[in-house]
Amino acid sequence: MNIDFIVLHGSAGIGKSTLAKRLHEQYKSPYFEFGWIPEFRMLAPSIEISQRQEEQLSFENLITVVKNYNKHGFKNIILTDLNDIRLFDIPNVFAEYNYVIITLYTDSDEVIKQRILTRDNGNQFMDWNVSIKINEMIKRRGKLPNEYRICSKDNPNSTYEEIINLLKGHKPSINNHISYLTKDMFYSYILD
Repeated sequence: MNIDFIVLHGSAGIGKSTLAKRLHEQYKSPYFEFGWIPEFRMLAPSIEISQRQEEQLSFENLITVVKNYNKHGFKNIILTDLNDIRLFDIPNVFAEYNYVIITLYTDSDEVIKQRILTRDNGNQFMDWNVSIKINEMIKRRGKLPNEYRICSKDNPNSTYEEIINLLKGHKPSINNHISYLTKDMFYSYILD
């Protein structure tokens, strides 16, 4: 399989981290969660920077890092946990690469709520109402180039197998135009 980047997306509590770890093990490829990028506010609280600037810098740093891994021959590089609105940027930042976006969703709000309230992966995010809102936005909006949507199952093995089959059969889109989508169709947690 010759995919440069695999972007695993969906609301909090949908199972991205679990599936990213399994894909990492399957392909022996680098895997990055957006939250791993250092945030100035936590590391150097005296730096004056807005949340918007900080998120922009963190996103650009992540893209630089993964492109560098790719430059050094790594394939199937997995990215997850991006701010929903960052999906809008992916066709542009990866325009010259073979990339795939796998977006997970569920038809059950209760699934999201229960997964967030009972997860034990160290994630501190507990606002299941926001996750439900993101899930609904994902289901309503059009797909991006190279995006596949998968309904997250109660059995992560079947979701994982579906992803593996999609990746094996992926044919890259030659059209990265997204004029049919607007930024207001995506959720952003940025407050300022």
